[in-house]
Order: sequence, then C-alpha cells, then structure tokens
Amino acid sequence: MAPSSATPSWLLPGYLHVLAFLGGFNVMLLEMCGFRVLQTTFGSSIYVTGVLLALVMIALSVGYFLGGRFSHRFGSLEFLLGVLVSAAVYVFVVDLLLAEAVLDACFHLRETFSGTLTQHVIPPAVATLVLYGPPMLALSHVSPYLIKLLTSQPDLTGSRGVGATAGNLMAVSNVGSIAGTSLPSFVLIPQLGVPTTLGIFLGSLGGVVVAGFLLSRRRAVAAAVASLVLVGVATGPELARARAAASAGDSAPVFSAESLYGNVKIFRSTDRDGDEHLEYMPSRDFVHSNVYPGRPLKDQFTTSYVNMGLARGARRYLVLGVALGGGVAAVLAADPEAQVTAVEIDPLVARLARRFVPALEDPRVRMVVQDARLFLREDTGTYDYIVADVFAGEQIPAHCITQEFFALARERLAEDGVLFLNSNLWDYRITSGLEQPEPSVPVRHVQSALLHAGFASLFQNDFFEHGHIYAFRQPTSLESVRRLLSERALDSRIEPNLRASLAVASLSLMEVPAERRELRPITDAWVPEHQLHLKGNIEQYLVALQDARSRPEWKRVVEQEGAGQLRFISASHYARVGEVFSPGYEGYKAYIQHNGTELCRDVLGWAAQQQGDPYPELLSFVHTRVLKRCERAFTSAELPIPTEGAAPLVRQYAAAATLVDENQGEKALPLLTGLLARRP
Repeated sequence: MAPSSATPSWLLPGYLHVLAFLGGFNVMLLEMCGFRVLQTTFGSSIYVTGVLLALVMIALSVGYFLGGRFSHRFGSLEFLLGVLVSAAVYVFVVDLLLAEAVLDACFHLRETFSGTLTQHVIPPAVATLVLYGPPMLALSHVSPYLIKLLTSQPDLTGSRGVGATAGNLMAVSNVGSIAGTSLPSFVLIPQLGVPTTLGIFLGSLGGVVVAGFLLSRRRAVAAAVASLVLVGVATGPELARARAAASAGDSAPVFSAESLYGNVKIFRSTDRDGDEHLEYMPSRDFVHSNVYPGRPLKDQFTTSYVNMGLARGARRYLVLGVALGGGVAAVLAADPEAQVTAVEIDPLVARLARRFVPALEDPRVRMVVQDARLFLREDTGTYDYIVADVFAGEQIPAHCITQEFFALARERLAEDGVLFLNSNLWDYRITSGLEQPEPSVPVRHVQSALLHAGFASLFQNDFFEHGHIYAFRQPTSLESVRRLLSERALDSRIEPNLRASLAVASLSLMEVPAERRELRPITDAWVPEHQLHLKGNIEQYLVALQDARSRPEWKRVVEQEGAGQLRFISASHYARVGEVFSPGYEGYKAYIQHNGTELCRDVLGWAAQQQGDPYPELLSFVHTRVLKRCERAFTSAELPIPTEGAAPLVRQYAAAATLVDENQGEKALPLLTGLLARRP
C-alpha cells in the first residue's frame, strides 16, 4: 500500500510498527490462553506442555514461510489485514463459541487409544491444532509482510537498509511478545479469565485492523470491521461462559473461576443419607478434593490420609496441599486437641476452603499460602504427622516427589513422626515372572527416594488404588502398626467412620521391602515425569503381561506350577485385558466390568482352599475394583458363595470394601470389626 497524499509520511511506518507489536503480543496472548485451556482439560503433564509448544512453533514456521511467499504475490496491506480479520473471526467462532464442544470431543478421543503416549499426546495435539493452529498461522504472516512493505518503499525507511528495518520490526514484535506473555500470566487470565482475555485479543486485533483500513481509505470496510469487533468483544466472552455453563448441565458448579494455578470449580450435592457433599475439580475429569462439611470423617478416601496420625495420637499436623480442606476438617473433628498447619499454594482455593468448610476457621488451624517445598525450606516447626497431597492436575509436581523434598519433610518431623504421601501410583505386584523386560513401577522409585531420604520403615495401602504411603521416621514393624490400628478400630468410643477407615488400613496395609533402596531414587536431578501420570503407566504393565502369556513357558509356570496361587490367577486374567479390550486403564475397567464374574469365581475357588489369614495375599493380588465386582455378583446371585475355607471371609470383606468405597463406613463397620475379631 502506498501512502495517500493526505497521509503524513511518518504515520504509515508508525502504524506498521504498532501492528508488529500487536502481532507479537497476540501470538503470546493466544499461547498463554492455550496453556490454561489445555491444562484444565488434559492436565499439566509434560506431554501437554510439549505438544502445545511444538505445534505452535510448527504453525508459526509454516505461517512465516507462507507469509514470505504471499507478500510477493499479494503485496498489499489490505491482504494482510484480511488475513488478520479471518484470524479474529476464527477465534470468535471456534475459541469462544465452540471451545467446549471441541474440548469435549478431544477429551473423549482418549478412549480410542490404548497406549499411554497416544492417550496423552494425540487428544491435546488435536485440540491445539483446531483451537490455535489457524490463528497462529495467520498471525505469523505479520512480520514477513511488514518487512516487505517497508523495504519495498525507500521513502518509508529513509537510509536504513533491509537488515536494520527487519531488526527494528523484529525487536518491536518481540517486545509485544514479552507484553503478551506477562500481561496474560500475571493479570488478564488470573483476574479476568480466558474468555475475557480472548475478548482483549479480538479488541486489540480488530482495532489495529480498523486503523489500517482507515489509512487505506477503506472507510466502509473499516466501519464494517469495527461493527464486527464491537459485537465480538461485547458478546463473545459472555457467550463462551454461557456455553460452558450449559455444557455442565445438571452438574453446574456452585463456584467457578480461574486462579493463578488453573480452573477452580466446586460442586455441591447431597448423598443418599442427606449429607452435604462438596467436590473440588481443577480440571475436566480430575476430582482433587471430596469433603462432607458437616461430617468430615465420612469421606473414607480423605480420612485415610490422617487415620494413622489419629491412631498414634499425633497432636501437631502439617498438611501440604489443602484443597478444600477435607483432611484438615477430619483431624479437627476427631481430635479436639490437634493443631494443624495447612499449606495451600493457591490463594483462591485457600479462601474457598474457609468459605465452604467452616471447620477451617477454627483457631487451631494456621493457614499458609505458599509452595509446599518452599514452606518446608523456610519453616522451623516440628510436627508429629505430615500429609503430602500436592498435585498439579493429575500428577505430583516434579519438585515435590524427590529425595530432596522428602528429606526436607523428614527434618520437620518429630523423632517418632510419620509422613503420609498420596502418590496416585499403583504398585503392580500381579506379575508372572516371565515379563521381558520387567515393567517399570514408578512408585517403587518413589519408595526408594523415601528410604534414601532417611525414613526407616515404609508401608503402603492400595485399597483406593492410589498408592498411599506411610513413611515412619523410626524403625517400625508391620505387626505393631496393624495391632495399633485394630485396637483403635475396635474402640467403640471412636467415631464410626474413622473406625471403619482404621479397620480397612489394618487389613490392607503392606510393608515396603527394604530392597527398594537398591532402585534408583527419584531426585532433583532425575524425575521421570512421563511415568508419574495418574495410572498412565498401566499400559506397559498390561502389555508386558499380554506378551508373557504368548511365551511357551506360560503354560508350565502359570497354568501348571502356579495353579491355585492367587498371584497367577489374577495374572492370567490381567494378561487377557489387552486381547479382550485394550491394554490400558479403560480396558482394565471394562474387563472387570464385563469379565469380572469369571475372575471372582477363580478368587473364591482360591479362598475356599485357604485355612489361615487370607488378607496378605488377597490385598496384594486382588484390587478393590475386583472385590466390588465380586460383591455385585454375590448380591445378584451370579455366583454361589462357597462355605469352605476362607471364602466366607472374602465374601464379607468384599461387602465391607464396597461400602467403604461408597463412603458408607458406618454400615461397613460391623463387617470390618467382625473380620478383625476373627483375624489370627
């Protein structure tokens, strides 16, 4: 575009530099929105970060290439402005109006893949391409076009050469990128949210396009674009929020906002007993906290965090990762003398915990808003019991699962203190011994890190399939811990739901062998983050079992020599998961749902042959999900209940486990205390 006679000679170069600034600004603004949107849908794993960065760079590279070519073929400013208009329209339609539909479709796309890598890479990659690929492609046309426009008209650049002109434009664009990174990160997204931030994208991009058309004497086009921009900015963010609320349906949250660390959604419901129940969800499919504000001990999953401390008579508690405060409220409800220091990194979540769970306003609670590891480094207090429940999305942040982190926690413990860790990782014990190579079990490297940090005894409870680890500062025997838990569970003075939690822990607790120390510990220098994703590594485990089943030794080792052993019974079934469904977490759940009766029949056959204590083997090689499926088979008469050996005990435990998993601890208590009383 040549400047008109009425346009001052300095105006066009100034405008083009403003365009360069806003081009860089909006590229990074869009990318920062992408981080937040993908994080709250697919989690904050390294997969999601890598996918977004790589695909954005690919889109920009393609855009730079095409922009350079188009600047020679369609060398007018009007063409570039048209490209930017198309980007704004695309963001309005797809990123504001259709974002929820796109994200839902991509989220459910995970179900079509069985591999860990494909499940965690392809769905966010598709979402990134659909939501951000085209506008990034359009925005990357700006720099090549501006360089072409300025360098092709010497009267606009004076004596500066091509290199100086290009350098100036790129510097201005980079300053825009700095602003586009900083403002959304520290102000726009935390304070206004993604929809309003995208409205700023539309307004800034639309405004500079309107100014460009006015400079080109295209007043009618400028007026039309200005009208579209006003409509988009005024309606887009609100329409996006309305569509998001509509997609939630009956499960609309009682609170929804964006904070410094992600989405914050709180859902309220009433359970079958009429008790108020709250859920905190930081992402589309991950519940981070369950709380019964009026009966904090009722949630069995959360109560399992603190049951060991309550059984041991701990008085000084440190909770790292408060969320809605279920663990804190459980301690306060069970022990009127307990003092709790509660550490939560997100200030909004900390405020909401006090708002929705009144127990956290108790003067016995000291709330601290800080990163967990930083708190451990700076704090000088001593605690009897520490809860580490720190998560970013579906996995523990890398700096909070290392030997160095655990060493800091150990320093804050009293001499006889205990650290509880929710690892969200399974310890896969159901193997045939024929797997080649032997599947990696990440939680064992976590256990090694705890041992190298100085903890003397470790115990793990996989009842909830989340890898709950209790790390004792002093040498402690499994027998003494089980005895203590059983005594407390049988104490009628203790609240029934807590008694149920103590009973389950006594029955299901397993000792971590000292040999775990020989494995490589997770350290600050080595964090296999790709293996720490929730249940993500189950695929390699099921694939290894499936491959082992095809080996010629399988029949001899598993079916003949291992006949009647519970480990091999479960291994035989798990080896079929990939053949019947898919070798992944969804396939595992589907197999238990559809083929669980056959597995339960085999488990009962094993139990009928047992005369002693069945729990060590049962809890090692039969998961709670299987026991719940067995209970369904019992109650629907799919399976007869044998009366021989330990089969009646297994049936009774399956009924109790089902009730506990459904937060019916009070109803499960008679079954559990009966089992404890009859245990050798």
